[in-house]
Amino acid sequence: MEESYTYDSLVQFVYREMPANEAVAMAQHIDEDPALRALFDDMILAKTQIPKARFNPSPAVLNNILQYSTKTALEAQL
Repeated sequence: MEESYTYDSLVQFVYREMPANEAVAMAQHIDEDPALRALFDDMILAKTQIPKARFNPSPAVLNNILQYSTKTALEAQL
């Protein structure tokens, strides 16, 4: 029986969020199916074009986190 793959499972494969045994099967299926290979190549290209997010919290946010951590640590000791 031929197993069909969804876009979701292909996205999981692209982002390496798939169990190893499923990833092996997916890689084999990509090698054997030219249409799936084309879709995979398109997804890889799209992934490389997504800008990398950078998160730099402000000093005020960091200070709030540290204050909360200190407060909860003191409460835990009581």
